[in-house]
Amino acid sequence: MAGPFPGMDPYVEMQAAWPDFHNGLIAEIRNELGARLPDSYIARVDERIEVATWALEPPRSFRPDVLVGRYEKRAVSSGVTLATAPATTLEPKLVEILDRDPEEVRVTWVEIRALPDLELVTTVEVLSPINKWGHGRQVYLEKRDKLHASRVNLVEIDLLLGGAPLPMKERIEPGAYYAIVARGERLPLAELYRWTVRDPLPRLPIPLREPDADILIDLAVLVDRVYDLGRYARTVRYDAPLPETTALTSEDRAWVESQSSDSRHRNG
Repeated sequence: MAGPFPGMDPYVEMQAAWPDFHNGLIAEIRNELGARLPDSYIARVDERIEVATWALEPPRSFRPDVLVGRYEKRAVSSGVTLATAPATTLEPKLVEILDRDPEEVRVTWVEIRALPDLELVTTVEVLSPINKWGHGRQVYLEKRDKLHASRVNLVEIDLLLGGAPLPMKERIEPGAYYAIVARGERLPLAELYRWTVRDPLPRLPIPLREPDADILIDLAVLVDRVYDLGRYARTVRYDAPLPETTALTSEDRAWVESQSSDSRHRNG
């Protein structure tokens, strides 16, 4: 069964299920393309390791950790003895220098390459939180600029309500989902698809080399497959409130909560 929403389920993002969901969706996109690409192309998953300083990232991206420390009392001497003054020992408080230590994060995406030389033709990115905040956002934007400069086709799919939308000449308003299809030969023009939490997920074109036709992927089918195989219906808590910082209008928030309430009643 699919989730309780006609499109993307915001609770998957809000309840720390995103890394697993993201990797599952990347694999489904690769599999879909691999089954339908012309024989002169291949689809591969590539990855890089980024170092995230969570002090600069969104609070819900924090991994659970606890600092357990032990401090033994001992006299602290400055090497100077004052016969007229008693020695005073201050009790220090244990603190963390950073909010969180830097952490390695695995980032994956799909590449379409042309045979026989494996020339990069198209990159498909499903954005993660690290792409939308702090230092990780800057790293991603630098990669994006290089792909644009090389005239590589770039498809960017943002299924996250949180974080800053990607920069465009006409600003993308937050509070919805979107995809950008940038065809290398048509830059700086690109195709923008935008939909709300109430809308079904769209079919998106994945461009190849001209004159080869686009591959259309049905995002709704792939997302539903990931949701079902990941058994998120058994683990996502639809009784938990969405964070107040969730980028939804008051009307959309009320609608989301009504959908999650209906889901609880159906499954209860």
